Amino acid sequence: ILFVMLVALWLPDAPARAQYVEIQSFEVTPFIGTRLGGTFDIQPDGPDVIEATWKDATSYGVSAGVRFDDLSLIEFRWTRATSTLRFGTPFAFLGSSIGDVTLNQFHADFTREWILPQVKGLRSFLTGSLGLTHLGAANDGFTRFSFGFGAGLKQFVGSRFAIRGEALWLPIVVEPTVSGFACGTIQFGGCLVVLNGELVQQFQLSIGPVVRF
Repeated sequence: ILFVMLVALWLPDAPARAQYVEIQSFEVTPFIGTRLGGTFDIQPDGPDVIEATWKDATSYGVSAGVRFDDLSLIEFRWTRATSTLRFGTPFAFLGSSIGDVTLNQFHADFTREWILPQVKGLRSFLTGSLGLTHLGAANDGFTRFSFGFGAGLKQFVGSRFAIRGEALWLPIVVEPTVSGFACGTIQFGGCLVVLNGELVQQFQLSIGPVVRF
């Protein structure tokens, strides 16, 4: 359903495009931002389930894509962020001792822009996103499906340069259950984390320059 909605948004004049499709331009956007949220239900070697929160972290990456008309854009986006886990009761005393948890996300983005005539060169946009996210800690990791929706503003300065700011909701589908995540990273040894199947909510705020050619 999500894919059909994105295609319908992106290709309003599909019959005409079926005859002839021409790439108008390319865009590259390096960006930096903040990755927010990410709460897991975890289970040590025992019956009790506790909560671990992926701490807010600096994120960075790059997106690159093509335009088939002046207001539509398809991009590939890579995002990386490194953080730690904060534990709830009864493991709060561990603090962030699980070590680094690294996120690498690979998404295809489908963006539609609208010109705002009140300000010269200013555009708003909506983005739908599909892809995969890898979470890794020490020698352990897993890759799961992720998706997202977002919105933002793009201020063009001339025809080939712009500043882009956006906010994205990017949940990760942790399903089926992932067992033994981050084994051996705790000082006293053993496996601390077993992730239950759930939707892990994350958000990203980012800004970066756009080069169009």
